[in-house]
Amino acid sequence: MSSEKSVIFIVEDDAAFNKLISSYVKSKSEYEVYSYLSGEECLEKIHKNPDLILMDYDLPFRDGIEVMGVVKKKYPDTIFIFLSGQTNVKVAVEALKEGAFDYIVKDNHAKENALNKIDQALKMKQLVKDQKSYKMVIRILVGIIIVSWVALFLYFLVK
Repeated sequence: MSSEKSVIFIVEDDAAFNKLISSYVKSKSEYEVYSYLSGEECLEKIHKNPDLILMDYDLPFRDGIEVMGVVKKKYPDTIFIFLSGQTNVKVAVEALKEGAFDYIVKDNHAKENALNKIDQALKMKQLVKDQKSYKMVIRILVGIIIVSWVALFLYFLVK
């Protein structure tokens, strides 16, 4: 990964669980972590352009999927991982269908699972970014080769 720290938002309305997850992610990683107690707080700070948002589904005012929709309109590359006590499979399927990277049920292993998924998602995001960079370099090199061949062709044609 690049030397720049990835920015993680944790959006969880249960203050104790928010503190637990935020503290765990901060202590076990090099990420820049911000925590918010509502989707509204998250949206107020979205200008920080987080790389990933660990989002509770059940939030006051708007559910996590609604917040994800608002964020994705402005920052489509933001990765979402839902971490929720909601065990309804339909909710998980909807979150994934709407573009979430994963859906984790809050249980005894939630914080470890969340950190593992965060690591996986950010590594994948970096690979995609690297692939785009490599493709751009290849296109530039192919362009240079084509221009060189055309120049050589014209040189010999005129000579």
